[in-house]
Amino acid sequence: MTSPVKTKLGDETLSRVVEFARANHSAQLIVMQAGETIVNASFDPAPVDVFAVQKGLLSILIGIAEEKYLLEPCDAINHHLEPEWTNLSPWTEASLTIERLMAMTTGMDDELNELGTVGESWRYDNTAYHYLKKILSLHTGMTLNELSAEWLFGPLGMNETRWMDRSRLLPDGSKVSGLASTAFDLAKIGQLVLNNGKHKGTRIVPGHYLNQMTAPGSKQNPAWGYCWWNNNQPHHRQPYSEHKIIEGAILPQAPSDLVAARGLLENGLYIVPGLELVVARTARPNPSKERRERFEQPFWELLLDNP
Repeated sequence: MTSPVKTKLGDETLSRVVEFARANHSAQLIVMQAGETIVNASFDPAPVDVFAVQKGLLSILIGIAEEKYLLEPCDAINHHLEPEWTNLSPWTEASLTIERLMAMTTGMDDELNELGTVGESWRYDNTAYHYLKKILSLHTGMTLNELSAEWLFGPLGMNETRWMDRSRLLPDGSKVSGLASTAFDLAKIGQLVLNNGKHKGTRIVPGHYLNQMTAPGSKQNPAWGYCWWNNNQPHHRQPYSEHKIIEGAILPQAPSDLVAARGLLENGLYIVPGLELVVARTARPNPSKERRERFEQPFWELLLDNP
């Protein structure tokens, strides 16, 4: 859809979204338009776990690794990891590629057993995804934090972002990692994507990769690309309810050119090229597990004045 708003968002609209964010468990909210920060609201300044927003950032690291000739998205995983890292048959395992792990068409369950068809069945495979981090570290001889600091955090000035170990283990015994960040830092990733992979005139990630990253990654879930969501598809599926086809875009209230990295508690990073808009929102932790009202959809209704 085409947004009815003017090019510049008004002060009254921005005041409403800040108050909405404040009242709905937000830690921080950043809104940038045409390179200018027009909202910088920090209700809790500490970095927080942004959950699956990390996938969007890791996908960008994969694009940088491609530019460095360390790998290609079409590479078979078994060219990078020892065979039998899954419980699939050898010939099925051999068909797994980096892009299929990012597109979530692994044909596996969380224990890396067969579930569906590799390259076709879309399932939010949060286990196989983490092996992409291992591949990056193997190729560079650096930890995930070290290579992220050298390739991305340092060049963009993301001083409050770091990878951290979680208690969960992968089938190979290695720890799953989360990403702690702030809306201010995430907005720098958004601006990088909006600027087609350049930061202050310097190429950080290839433009052609960004196009692949946000394009449909499968027929079953065309709204999901390489760990990023797009808003221009007629139907989509959501994580952990993959059997259900949902008609319409992921955010019908927002412009169709929106792309996003989205996580639990509705942490999110959103880019709308047609409005030169970047939005980053982090959520306060939820230790009490209290029920929360939806944030994403009403936020975009308020921001675009589109009830």
